[in-house]
Amino acid sequence: MGKSPYNFGKTAKEKSRQQKQMDKASKRLIAKQSKAAIKSGVKDENPDATEPTPTEDTPKSKA
Repeated sequence: MGKSPYNFGKTAKEKSRQQKQMDKASKRLIAKQSKAAIKSGVKDENPDATEPTPTEDTPKSKA
């Protein structure tokens, strides 16, 4: 007997599901590492992604 024709899309669907799980796991790991880096005070690799810090060019309120 040969392979059942009903099994046609199952292997592709299973591989797709496993790939999606791996992608989600890697995203969680990256998020966890970046969260730990923020807590420890390590600067991000991309400084443009952070909020701008106030500089002397910004107007200060007179009190």
